[in-house]
Amino acid sequence: MTDTIISSATKEVAIGFDRPFAVIGERINPTGRKLLAEEMKNGDFSRVEADALAQVAAGATILDVNAGIPLADEPAILAQTIQLVQSLVDVPLCIDSSI
Repeated sequence: MTDTIISSATKEVAIGFDRPFAVIGERINPTGRKLLAEEMKNGDFSRVEADALAQVAAGATILDVNAGIPLADEPAILAQTIQLVQSLVDVPLCIDSSI
């Protein structure tokens, strides 16, 4: 079987049938989280920071990053979020965007 390799600058996660499962942290997502959406829209990423650190501390091997906020500049917010998360943790990221 073939493995899929997902990597950050310093870490690799192999996903495959004969591999242990990967834990993907999904908390960096403003969908259904009104307070997070409002904070991200206003440039406050403190909750993103806390979520990223907490998920990795809890065992996440990959973090999903989403910035889909209606009527906001998703590409700019997503770029800021990715840069912040990459500066905090060394796990690979899954970029989650509808655009």
